Amino acid sequence: MKKTTIILFALLVMGGVANAQYYYYNTRPWDGNKSYSLHVGTDFSITPRNFGETATDLVATPGLAASFRYEGDKSINERLSWGYQVEVNYLAENFSYNQATTRTIGNATVPVVKHNKFNWWDGEVDFRLSFAYWIGDNIELQAAAGIFVTPIFGLNGETYETLASSDVEVADSRKETKVPLMFNFNFNTGISTMIQAKYFFNENFYVSLSARDNIGLNLFGGALSEGTDYANQGGQRGIVMIGVGYKFIK
Repeated sequence: MKKTTIILFALLVMGGVANAQYYYYNTRPWDGNKSYSLHVGTDFSITPRNFGETATDLVATPGLAASFRYEGDKSINERLSWGYQVEVNYLAENFSYNQATTRTIGNATVPVVKHNKFNWWDGEVDFRLSFAYWIGDNIELQAAAGIFVTPIFGLNGETYETLASSDVEVADSRKETKVPLMFNFNFNTGISTMIQAKYFFNENFYVSLSARDNIGLNLFGGALSEGTDYANQGGQRGIVMIGVGYKFIK
């Protein structure tokens, strides 16, 4: 029931966005250039996320990053231009950490260590303003800054426990940790900055290399949604991607 509600809500939102885009572009069209591009690369933690005060030995390893980026730009002069960017992202990272806790074994309550290991992905949307400088006729250097929101996420992994006194694994303690898709009701938010270099083969087709710095602020609280124990708080993330794009000249 929850998944059906989420899917219906997402479809309604997508329909509303599509209708708003149609209205905007047919009543107040953007009179600058437009470009569309696809990107793939990796993302990694610069500073770790907060998984609670009891988390220790946190290790974060890079994961897959992919995005679709829309850009609009207008010339200031023959070298400078300004514009905006809207980007939809899939960002994944791998995390492992430990937690000290207790477990009842037989009639005794004993200290144990819970080991957590999983892959976490985020569905993220970025909104940025940009400024660009042309070097010659083929190379464009660009800087942009704005905000990001994370409306959906998911994770997959497992947990298990060991005795704190001997590191022996507790029988039947292994459990699958899986959240296929969850709507993030607090919209984990933050600052998105980016630098990008583009090489144009002609006036339309280009390849790019971009590096982003996302600083999570979590402005709307700690709980992601009802029924989950996972925090999506703070943390700073780096994202490096290569891309291909096509520019429509106005």
